[in-house]
Amino acid sequence: MARRTTKIAVPTPTELLIVKTLRRIVPAAAVSYEQVVIDLADVRRHSYRGIAHELREVLRETLNYLAPDSEVIAVNGFKLEKDQDKPTQRQKALHVLRKRKLSKEEMSAPELTINLAEELSATITRNAYTRGAKDAHTLSSAPEVRQLKMWIDAVLGELLEIHRSRPVVVARAVQRAASPDEGHVEYAIHMKLKS
Repeated sequence: MARRTTKIAVPTPTELLIVKTLRRIVPAAAVSYEQVVIDLADVRRHSYRGIAHELREVLRETLNYLAPDSEVIAVNGFKLEKDQDKPTQRQKALHVLRKRKLSKEEMSAPELTINLAEELSATITRNAYTRGAKDAHTLSSAPEVRQLKMWIDAVLGELLEIHRSRPVVVARAVQRAASPDEGHVEYAIHMKLKS
């Protein structure tokens, strides 16, 4: 009989806040994000390409909610980027940040992060198609996907304003993430793995 072990994916305080916020505004994106956390904790995972697509989808759904195409296009002076028939993710993110009346300097880091996330996600996909071999889907892309997640977490954190005016919520999230064995964890995922 195969021995079963339990793997617990304990999210970081940032992940907790992202999930909590997404559950309120875009539940489908929250479920996808939770799946990313589970999948990245799975040490027996062979393919990381799906996680990259899931992360892009979380960002896309969040941006679609926060900045619908019609709202972005309606802004005075808006122009579509070359060869695009709708606003890009970058344009949508900038729209959200502009609505908050952030300075150009405050918007530059999220804009750069979105550009990097889009490029890395496209690179992962291109590599999978180009190499066409088993190694295109194996651990070789794990570091790239983990980097992509870090960037998308940064963008989601900014877009969802998870760190603004919430010191008590952040403190509670840190406490819960640091003590998963005490039974008061808001979000800890148990996975059954065969060994």
